[in-house]
Amino acid sequence: MKRILVVCLAVLPVLVFNSCGNKKGEILTQRIQYDVPVKTPETDLGWWVQNLEGPKREKLVQAIFTSAKAGKVKIFDVMSNKQMTLEQLQERSVRTELLTLQRPYAPYENFDTIVKREIQLSDVSRLRFLEEWYLNEETGLITKKVIAVCPLVESYTETGELRGYNPLFWLSFAKKFPLEAK
Repeated sequence: MKRILVVCLAVLPVLVFNSCGNKKGEILTQRIQYDVPVKTPETDLGWWVQNLEGPKREKLVQAIFTSAKAGKVKIFDVMSNKQMTLEQLQERSVRTELLTLQRPYAPYENFDTIVKREIQLSDVSRLRFLEEWYLNEETGLITKKVIAVCPLVESYTETGELRGYNPLFWLSFAKKFPLEAK
């Protein structure tokens, strides 16, 4: 009798585990990368379209920068995919801009000057995500796992036109960053 009870207790967890199936499902892709606007300049859209509320956006961006600066999570250079040091992160957190100004006295000549300032939380208008995607065919549920996130800041030309978005760094949540340089 005891032997039957032990066999039942040993088999029962296996049956329960197998009957539940894999909740994540089958992997669709190990890597997918895309940008998400978190601060939209569009005023005609609903507040939630391509936008996070100011305090929540700043909380998220602050958490990214705090984790990176505290060394809790590995950070990687966006171009080389090599791991960055905290000193390199500090250098990357400074924005250098070339401004053309006009002298306040005659003959009111234009002159160029370089302005350096630390990147503010409000400067981050997009986040780039690197994710794994899973599909559970039984339920149709798509599950995403964030592997890494990269804050993006707007870049402008000398005439003030939006040039694009500069990536600052990858903050990796994976044990081995999948884009890491060999």
